Amino acid sequence: TACKAQGEYCLLLFDRHSSHVNAAFLEFCVSHKIISYCLPPHTTHRLQPLDVSVFGPYKHQYQKELTQRFERHEYSISKVNFYEIIMIAGCASFTIANIQSGFQNTGLCPVGQSIVITKIQATQTNSTPP
Repeated sequence: TACKAQGEYCLLLFDRHSSHVNAAFLEFCVSHKIISYCLPPHTTHRLQPLDVSVFGPYKHQYQKELTQRFERHEYSISKVNFYEIIMIAGCASFTIANIQSGFQNTGLCPVGQSIVITKIQATQTNSTPP
């Protein structure tokens, strides 16, 4: 990442879990031109780009590959074919288009606060009261 940044600042998104934030980490970020941004609690499913557009397709592709293997009566998963399965799922999911889609659909790039606000309002409108 440092090579690609060429001395420019980089943005690092993460949740507020206590294991992710400490003084040494923040000092490292400052000294290496990393802008650290903690996502608000309980929002990663809406604001974390990879959660929004990559991990869902990854899980789906992984399940699809397992199902196809079971249909061929391949019931055991060894270390070798486990790596085959995750490579297939990863190649199908970790695409430039999916990653860019995640940043667009979270309103991070281009910046668009209304994207997330609209999604939250739609969820609140569609939910049934207790």
